[in-house]
Amino acid sequence: MPARRPQRAPGILPVALGLLALVIVVAGLAVALGGAPAPSVASRPEAVDTCRATPQFVAAVATSPDVALATDGREMGLALRSATGEASAYQHPTWDDAGYLGAIAYDAQGNVYAAPTPRLSLADNPLAGAATIWRADTASGELHPFVTLPGAASARNPFGVLGLFYACGLDTLYAGSVLGSTPAQEQGGVIAMHLPDGGQTTILSDTDVMGVLLVRQGAGYTMYAGLARRPEVVALPLDAQGRAAGPPVQLLDLTAAGATPQERARKLRLVGDDLVIDLVPFTFSLQANATDVPQVRRAVWGWDAATGKWSLRQAAQSMG
Repeated sequence: MPARRPQRAPGILPVALGLLALVIVVAGLAVALGGAPAPSVASRPEAVDTCRATPQFVAAVATSPDVALATDGREMGLALRSATGEASAYQHPTWDDAGYLGAIAYDAQGNVYAAPTPRLSLADNPLAGAATIWRADTASGELHPFVTLPGAASARNPFGVLGLFYACGLDTLYAGSVLGSTPAQEQGGVIAMHLPDGGQTTILSDTDVMGVLLVRQGAGYTMYAGLARRPEVVALPLDAQGRAAGPPVQLLDLTAAGATPQERARKLRLVGDDLVIDLVPFTFSLQANATDVPQVRRAVWGWDAATGKWSLRQAAQSMG
């Protein structure tokens, strides 16, 4: 009878592989039982519009130190008004050329960008001008057409660009649009205009948008968009070049702050660790929009570093 070969002790490699397999199985069980590690907390949002400059023409025409450009008064177009109302508003002869205006934004040189927004009738704001953004030169103050976006307004939806935001590091102007939308179909979105070369890029499509805000978050950016059809704000991740890096997700349900079903986020801004949102009624109706006294309410959220989310700090309150 042949002698038996002595059995060898198992090698290091098989033992290691066995332990690795056991670890994987245990980890899989942990995930299945809900024991997966919590996701990392989002980075603190940081402002990206701090380079905005006061237009040079303000110093030459201002009658008091506490003046600001506005589009929500009785005057048609741009108006330079005192906060106290003691002095009459100043208007350059060209500032009413585009009819009534709505959203405005400033760039790093102090140039002013403004979007026509019908208020009383289409006689003041023809449909053909709804897709054009205007620019007031920082030195002269003259208002001229700057760029025309794709899409067109119609009698069923006479609105076009409802929000503007300038991002400093990207030198890009972002426009929230409802151009071409109908009661049954959303064709608006967010268009990015790279100011040095005039290039246009669609960041968000088939979504009607009013207010727009960009914040720096981690290695990239996040775009907040106030929807024009619902009291809601969505967040869209962007990469370091400002390109979309994922789908939009709900950021805020504005009704949780007391918003009515008809109120929308007209303007969003980051003030320190606060997200301040101005709410206005909006239903795509000229009749509902025809007022010289904007019905603005304001709500404030604070950044919670522990959870990486916004938490309501002040419910919607009237600005009147």
